[in-house]
Amino acid sequence: MSFAVHVDTWLGEVMRRPAYRVDGSGDLEDLARHLAGNTGFYFAKVATHEVADVRALSSTGFSVVDTNVTFELTREIDARTNIEVGDIRADEADAVLDIAGSAFRYSRFHLDPAVGLPLAHLIKREWIRNYVLRKRGDVLLVARDEGRVVGFLAPIVSHGIAVIDLVAVATEAHGRGAGSALTAAFANRYRGMPRLVGTQIANVPSIRLYSKLGFQLAKSSYVLHLHK
Repeated sequence: MSFAVHVDTWLGEVMRRPAYRVDGSGDLEDLARHLAGNTGFYFAKVATHEVADVRALSSTGFSVVDTNVTFELTREIDARTNIEVGDIRADEADAVLDIAGSAFRYSRFHLDPAVGLPLAHLIKREWIRNYVLRKRGDVLLVARDEGRVVGFLAPIVSHGIAVIDLVAVATEAHGRGAGSALTAAFANRYRGMPRLVGTQIANVPSIRLYSKLGFQLAKSSYVLHLHK
């Protein structure tokens, strides 16, 4: 088996440079051949027990920027807050995009100093724009505090598994229960199927929240980037 390189057209358009996803393991020959003749942004996700693959990728210039942890919900959530959660309304798009473009701190793009904060914010904003335009996922959940948009949760279902793709709460609304309300709404909407969420090991507040709500650690992986 060997590493394979796949073009990420959407990410490349947002970053304004070629972007590639690298997957597989073992033999580096195909990857080394590609790297010798191309430039751009490369990323890979490797299970934390595959240390040999991390070492192999590191030998070509990749570096670890994040340890991603995935949690699975093990019980139903009873989150009682004053926060209302519902599907996005037509007049809420700008408020949601403003949160998406400012609230994230721990994504792999935000943790990578070679990406830079403006571009990291833009990537998250454009990611959620796909939900607003219904190009990704089947719904976008919005949290409202006395009618004001204070957060969102973007779920996606694949192969019978519901996943929190992205979730964010406006910085000024932290501590009011919006994160709990959004997660509970997600859990209730997809009751009866496995429900997962991924976050970064650096994102301690999120890990604490998910653990409190009944999520348990399911798997972990290193995320590596290469800017060439």
